[in-house]
Amino acid sequence: MTSRLDRLLILLDTGSSTSVRTTAAKQLAQLAAKSVRSDVGGDDDVNKLRIDGSLVDDASAWSELMSVVARVLPYLHSRSHDSRTAASVALSQICSLVPVWEPPNLGDSKDDVNDLPPPEFPTFSVRQLMESKTRLLASSGKEYIKPSGIFQNASEVKKARKAAMNRLGLDFLDVAEDDEMDLDKELAGEDVDIDAEMKSVTPQEEDKQLKLESPVEPRKAMSPAERFKSSTPTPGPPSEDDMSGLSARERNRLKRKRKPGNSAFVSAPPPQASGSKFSAAAAGGSSKARLVAPDGAAAKSRLDTDASSNGKSGTNGAEKVVVDPTKGGAVDAKTSQQSKALEVKPGEWVWDGVVQVLEVDLFSPNWEVRHGAAMGLREVLKIQGKCGGMRAGASVAENAINHEQWCNAISAKFLCVFVLDRFGDFVSDQVVAPVRETVSQTLASLLLHMPRRSVLHVHSILLQMIKQDFPVSVASPSPDVKPTIPLPKSNGSSQKRNGRHYVWEVRHAGLLGIKYEVAVRSDLVQDNSVKMENEDTASSGKEVLRGIVDAAVLGLGDNDDDVRSVAASCLLPITAHFVEQLPEELPRVLAILWTCLGDMKDDLSSSVGAVMDLLGRLVSHDRVIETLADNTKSQPLSALAPTLFPFFRHTISSVRLAVVNTLHSFLSIPALGTDWLTTPFTRLLIQNLIVEERTDIRDATLTLWNLVVKTLRPVEGWMVAVISQDVLYEWYNLAMTPLGVPMDTSMLYHPSVDHVNGGGSSPEKHNVDKNMLAQDLALISIEIVIKARIAVAKAFATVLALWPTQEPQIMPPEVKEAREKAEKDGKKLEQKPDTPEYKAFDDIFRPLLAHYVVSPSMLQRFLTAVIIEEWAHKYEEIAAKKATETGEHIYALIGNNRLANELAEIMGAWLQGDPPVSYHEMSMQLSRIHGDCSLLLQSFAHDCKIPQTAIPFLSPHIDINGTVPGGFNIEVAERVVGPIFSELKQTLGRSKKKEVINLQDKRLRIESSIKHYYEVKVQHDVRVASAFACAYVALKHSPNKVSPIVKGIMNGIKSEENVDLQTRSAFAVAAFISFCWKGSITQPPEKIVKNLCTFLCQDIDQTPTFAFNKHIEAGILSSKSIKQIENGGAAKPIPKGQPEPTSEEAAKSRISRRGAELAFTQLSVRFGDRLFDLIPKMWELMAGGLLTTFAKDDLRDGDKLMEKQYGQDVIDSLSVLRVTSSTLHHGLWDRLVMLLPKLTLALRSRFAIIRQCAAKSFARICGVITTQAMRHVIEEVVPLLGDTTTLSNRQGAVELVYHIIQELDIKALPYVIFLIVPILGRMSDSNDEIRTTATNTFASLIKMVPLESGLPDPPEFSEELLKKRDEERQFLTQLLDGNKVEQYQIPVSIKAELRKYQQDGVNWLAFLAKYQLHGILCDDMGLGKTLQSICILAGKHHERAEKFKATKSPDSIHLPSLIVCPPTLTGHWYYEILKYVDNLRPVMYVGTSRERQKLHGKFTSYDVVITSYEVVRNDIATLQDIDWHYCILDEGHIIKNARTKLTKAVKCIRAHHRLLLSGTPIQNNVLELWSLFDFLMPGFLGSEHSFNERFSKPILSNRDGKSKNGEAAALALEALHKQVLPFLLRRLKEDVLNDLPPKIIQDYYCELSDLQKNMYDSFGKSTAHQNATGVVQGATNGGNESQKHVFQTLQYLRKLCNHPALVLKDDEEATKVALAKIGSKGGASQLHDIQHAPKLLALKQLLQDCGIGLGTTPPPADTGKTELLDTEESSSGVFSQHRVLIFCQLKQMLDIIESDLFKKHMPSVTYMRLDGGTDANKRHAIVQTFNADPSIDCLLLTTHVGGLGLTLTGADTVIFVEHDWNPMKDLQAMDRAHRIGQKKVVNVYRLVTKGTLEEKIMGLQRFKLNIANSVVTQQNSGLASMDTDLVLDLFKRTTAEEDAAAAKRKEKEKAGAVSQKNILDGLEDLPPEDEYENLNLSSFIDSLR
Repeated sequence: MTSRLDRLLILLDTGSSTSVRTTAAKQLAQLAAKSVRSDVGGDDDVNKLRIDGSLVDDASAWSELMSVVARVLPYLHSRSHDSRTAASVALSQICSLVPVWEPPNLGDSKDDVNDLPPPEFPTFSVRQLMESKTRLLASSGKEYIKPSGIFQNASEVKKARKAAMNRLGLDFLDVAEDDEMDLDKELAGEDVDIDAEMKSVTPQEEDKQLKLESPVEPRKAMSPAERFKSSTPTPGPPSEDDMSGLSARERNRLKRKRKPGNSAFVSAPPPQASGSKFSAAAAGGSSKARLVAPDGAAAKSRLDTDASSNGKSGTNGAEKVVVDPTKGGAVDAKTSQQSKALEVKPGEWVWDGVVQVLEVDLFSPNWEVRHGAAMGLREVLKIQGKCGGMRAGASVAENAINHEQWCNAISAKFLCVFVLDRFGDFVSDQVVAPVRETVSQTLASLLLHMPRRSVLHVHSILLQMIKQDFPVSVASPSPDVKPTIPLPKSNGSSQKRNGRHYVWEVRHAGLLGIKYEVAVRSDLVQDNSVKMENEDTASSGKEVLRGIVDAAVLGLGDNDDDVRSVAASCLLPITAHFVEQLPEELPRVLAILWTCLGDMKDDLSSSVGAVMDLLGRLVSHDRVIETLADNTKSQPLSALAPTLFPFFRHTISSVRLAVVNTLHSFLSIPALGTDWLTTPFTRLLIQNLIVEERTDIRDATLTLWNLVVKTLRPVEGWMVAVISQDVLYEWYNLAMTPLGVPMDTSMLYHPSVDHVNGGGSSPEKHNVDKNMLAQDLALISIEIVIKARIAVAKAFATVLALWPTQEPQIMPPEVKEAREKAEKDGKKLEQKPDTPEYKAFDDIFRPLLAHYVVSPSMLQRFLTAVIIEEWAHKYEEIAAKKATETGEHIYALIGNNRLANELAEIMGAWLQGDPPVSYHEMSMQLSRIHGDCSLLLQSFAHDCKIPQTAIPFLSPHIDINGTVPGGFNIEVAERVVGPIFSELKQTLGRSKKKEVINLQDKRLRIESSIKHYYEVKVQHDVRVASAFACAYVALKHSPNKVSPIVKGIMNGIKSEENVDLQTRSAFAVAAFISFCWKGSITQPPEKIVKNLCTFLCQDIDQTPTFAFNKHIEAGILSSKSIKQIENGGAAKPIPKGQPEPTSEEAAKSRISRRGAELAFTQLSVRFGDRLFDLIPKMWELMAGGLLTTFAKDDLRDGDKLMEKQYGQDVIDSLSVLRVTSSTLHHGLWDRLVMLLPKLTLALRSRFAIIRQCAAKSFARICGVITTQAMRHVIEEVVPLLGDTTTLSNRQGAVELVYHIIQELDIKALPYVIFLIVPILGRMSDSNDEIRTTATNTFASLIKMVPLESGLPDPPEFSEELLKKRDEERQFLTQLLDGNKVEQYQIPVSIKAELRKYQQDGVNWLAFLAKYQLHGILCDDMGLGKTLQSICILAGKHHERAEKFKATKSPDSIHLPSLIVCPPTLTGHWYYEILKYVDNLRPVMYVGTSRERQKLHGKFTSYDVVITSYEVVRNDIATLQDIDWHYCILDEGHIIKNARTKLTKAVKCIRAHHRLLLSGTPIQNNVLELWSLFDFLMPGFLGSEHSFNERFSKPILSNRDGKSKNGEAAALALEALHKQVLPFLLRRLKEDVLNDLPPKIIQDYYCELSDLQKNMYDSFGKSTAHQNATGVVQGATNGGNESQKHVFQTLQYLRKLCNHPALVLKDDEEATKVALAKIGSKGGASQLHDIQHAPKLLALKQLLQDCGIGLGTTPPPADTGKTELLDTEESSSGVFSQHRVLIFCQLKQMLDIIESDLFKKHMPSVTYMRLDGGTDANKRHAIVQTFNADPSIDCLLLTTHVGGLGLTLTGADTVIFVEHDWNPMKDLQAMDRAHRIGQKKVVNVYRLVTKGTLEEKIMGLQRFKLNIANSVVTQQNSGLASMDTDLVLDLFKRTTAEEDAAAAKRKEKEKAGAVSQKNILDGLEDLPPEDEYENLNLSSFIDSLR
């Protein structure tokens, strides 16, 4: 997973949400389209394409596009529906982004196409196909063993198609030429180009090839990402069946030739001596990208070399060795031959290859593959199918025929799938046919481009499939063959079908085809179609339509529910045509529709919804209404409508919604009649409201109810007859059921279904309302119950308001005058006299409302109040409408209706009095308290042995209202836990301590219950008081006292937890203020608004306290919250002195704030732009604090006033402003514009808390008046970011920008460009909090940049601002695309010719410097990072000096630059600077402390100071006080560990520009990247904790490659890649150095010597081994000591692998014992025999193979350790052809090589040595000498000292005697030779002891390297992060046989036993309900738009 394409493909497959997968698909499409379009925009959003028509007309570009398509196609085979869908979306996006292929002459004038004969439609027999035994089912069962993938070339596609057609008996469709295998070519001799024939092989194929002789076992299905690792997955070699015609010799030869390993060859190392104890296995290819063979193939070739690698390869002198990646290190991207299956001949339709491949998949035995192929074809044909089959050279007429022929051929295949497919899937309680439905959509996509005559042919076949009017010969009816049922007779046509069999799936498919056909080709049924030549009358629109109607009627009469459903839906698109052209067919269709509804056999009939939708659509036409109204043509609606009633409480929610909508349609058409509006119908509607959980169905029901009541009202006596008093009592009884009490189901109406089933038994039903009826609040939320009760209350209110005799009456003028006078005098208003009509109304409703309004139940009082409130609102609407019509004054409800007036009096009295003692709902709670109190008192008797007579008696009677003398109530409970408990406790002695403790616990529980009881009581009081107050306000009753009303409403706003009820209170507040304003009552509104502001400011999180925060001045409080979020959401710090609120208090304050926000919203809605005129106090509360404090527009004066007096006022104003500004009417926005200057002053305040509040409010205003506010920000606030003199200005400005981005999000897009560069500048600010906020803001801004271009200019922006934006946009283009960076002309002479990529690097560095940015130059090792850095240093120092000469400005004064590097490289840097430039004066700051001290005062006299990391760590106190121009860290990954002293010291250095050089920026862990960026741009990647949570952990969790973690890892990787991309520049050698020879890595395996084996095995039995094992198994998370012990053990084994002397050391006794065990005598001297160290033998052999040490000259007399070369010449007198670097980990091993090998056995070798003991000042001289003198054969180095930064191109061979756990260190080391300047092939040999710890280290190296290449790493901080078995495995020595056995055992364990549980676990879950939601007509039609 190294490329972005790979990561996007993983997201395509594993994304957990649709949005993730869709985004991945869009970005993948953009990557693909770039090859064909030259104008595709950024990578972030597909909509941001800068399309200008520029195309890339290049065959290779189309080939590139198809290579991406080839990567996508395998995901269409996935077993995951989401993956298949995502792959189809990717194809759709690709097809949309690339141009539509057209032949050049398409636009020419058309020839007469009719002159050419029309192409024939392929022979097609529905009957023949149906009679065949072929079926396409869910699966053939072979998908686990049959390799699947994209084909290699077009011939393979044709062969596969032929095989599929033969298998299914569809030979007649395959008109392709005969494509047999070219055996002569396949079996050709060695002269065949193997590379050209090489195939990339899937894991399944690889396994199959290696086990051809054994049966292939089924295996677990792999994900597409696993199956298709190579870029072009291919099918495997021919199976045994395919090669049945070949001889055994030919078969074997073909298998051997196709073996993937045979294509990966490299040159072998020099020949080995016979009998040597080691064998060579190459680990690298001869190409720059290393070739890799599959594991199995490579292993086999190593053990049994075949003819191609045994040295008998003809004249080819060198051996060929198969590459073995299983043991090697660096594994680069696999080379794979490009698939040619999707390529087409020049001039042909470019998508033909894709279509042919998908055609083959269309007939796969596996349903998922068929489904995926259909989806892929659908997207390709829909967008690109216009010119399918055409050729570039053909004429217009020929192309028209070609296109038609192509359409015919492919449509025939779709029709075959229709006939053969039998697969059905289950979703919830419905059956779905995903393959047939999707192929229908695919066919429709093709029909869009087909000529009419071809469409008619397809249409005729679809009708055959539906009718099946031929006998199907079946021996016995199968489950899919069913008898038809009698149908309504067609006009004049006989359709006798009784008893004959048919296949329902085929009929279902045919109807699906018709459904989509008529949706996309409505021209077929238009009556104005012109009769064409050779067409009969059957092709006219009317006849086609008649055939469709006949087919639909046939389908609607089918017994199968799915067939009925699709038959109904196929008429939906053509309803209008049907009604207009075939009115005579209406009675037949309507009759069959009603028959369908009456034929319900169970409550799972999903067709009901489709049938109802069709009915609803039909009744919107006048002709249908006429038909329904005519009793001779149709049954009356009074008989038909009840057919729908049983579906009201249907199991399927869509059916429940459909029945409501259908009945609404019927009722909306007066002509249909309304005599079906009966009491049962109204009962069903009320029940729907009470028990329905879904909001959409409840709302639709309420709308229908209102229409019903309006319809009943005009007819005298009808409403009273339908909604009788008894019915009303039942309804109220149901609705008023207290919460938690089950409803009385006996009062529910269940519609009769006798007429449906002919008097039979009722259908089987599932009770969908069980939870709502049981009122179990554990299963159903109280919010849903309350919503349902409010809905039914609204329905009751509608009845009250529209009751026929209660119409609003006109008030006579004299009554109006009398009322106005009475109101002024404060007298009671006279009621309108009662009428007989009112008395009738009163008799019905008074018993109900008057009873429930004083009920002891909270819910009943509350609901009654809601009914009264809604009644008042409805009445007001009707009265307002009548007043408008008549122009007269209308009685208010309380004046028009005595009952309303009396109810208002009752509610007013309740509000003014004391609330009740308790409510009915609390009786259960009181009963529990009673039980607990009884147990407590009895415990005194049972546990403490107190006499029963001494214990008070508790009455068993629960008296909830406290009215029954002697009854138990809450006061009694309080006495029990109070005085009674204390008295009884005093009678106990000291010996009862244990019992007393138990009693105290019981008492505490009861006290807690009593407390909760009172809390519930208060909540009920608030709910009832609020509802009464809201109703009172709605009635507009003038209260005697205002305060009880206000209190009730305000308590609802302050304390109501339910947001719906809180919203009702907010509405009442606005209504009450309006009422007061109309009555000229001024005081309450001001008080209410003030209280609302108080509620807003109660939440101290949103409205902080000034007094507790004013001491904080220097800081950004928002940055603290950023850090808090990044550090895992730690608790917010409480300011000093401020009491910490409890969680309960915090929750209450949040509820109050929410209520106030709702109230302000309602005020703005009601009063609009008159708000401040009507409530002047509101503006004062919003802006008064700001306006008063900054009245003089003086910042200092304002700060003084805030400190003295107004601080909290300003915070409160800002908090209120923040909430209310977003709700203000647009007519008041000018007021907000006036406040912007004041807010800017507040942003600059010295108080951090004021700046934070101002920033939040300002940001909210930016969201409201975006244009004006953002212009102010850009002109007035953004310049403050550059104010270097005043810290608070910068802090306030950056905090505002942070909040603007958080608030506006995507709305900020047009302004991003203005903000991003100033924010960039603050990322290097000296203030830590500014840096943190700026970097966090920048990280958000940078993601928006690709979306910004192409947007229109922001309105009202000046030309100057727009010009500035264009300049900054150019900068961003350069930032995001390094190729667009301006050329930097280096102003000084460089004594070297820069390569192009090096000049590009310098350009990039100059770009960073220009914009004060910092970055990492992480070019591959050896590409000249040092030279590029010297160039930018020289250029920038020169420019700074020139600027100072010209201006003498302080910002250009001379500053030195600091280069920090490993000590080995200080001299290298010094000499390189002198070598390449003349204008820089370097100095080396190294040596002893005294020597360094002499330079302290002289730094400014130099340009460049070069020092080492160790010196920085020691002298940081001096270096951190100096301002540096540049700080360059060479090998910057050294600071990867953020916790070391060295890293902390480096991060203290101050520099204008920071640059980090590293070829390997990530070595072990992505967390290392955070440390590097923490030096460059602190805060840019967040805190270490947040980075770990966001990036490191998800990536680490995927180290095992499990798919469940794959998405998180890929998303994290993609996000990290985007964020750091602009600040890293990385080029690889293979990309930029065409002249660099390859590097070949080979592993040499050495067997252990007898001594080593004996010691290794002895260790396995030792105590040390057991201790280490115990630590790993039992204390993996133990302390450092135990881990240290384990790693000491590992170190022991590593040393033993190298040389026994490293572990035995000088222990004479131990040495003798060890030698004795192998039968050897001698002491320490014998130990140094190289026979005991096979690595030394291997090293000797390698050196001799390289021509080194072949001489026999004896060693000189004096040979000690030296850093100078040995001056002896080789005996031959000429230099060796090869020169070698020998790397070891340990100095002791270098000593052994020197003493035991070179001096004793190879005295002629000349060598030098470089290790930790070499003086740092001499290291550069050693390197220069070795490179310059070819007579030096070897350089001995330790990896630690010699592996970094050095250039050792004098050597061409690298030998690793030891290996580092960290693969990057070995890579760094080997690239000392493989870098610029190297002219020879570099051979790297790694000596590995077989079956030991070393071999396992190499495996870990390979793992880490693959991970680092894709920034997916393993954290090696300790044992805790490693798997236990992995650590234990390191201690063992294994043989090859043991390795093979372990692998086999693991495979067997993975397979597991075939148990019943395994089988059950393997069964798939049902797909989720939304899986097939797009398989409907509307979604498909939407996709065409």
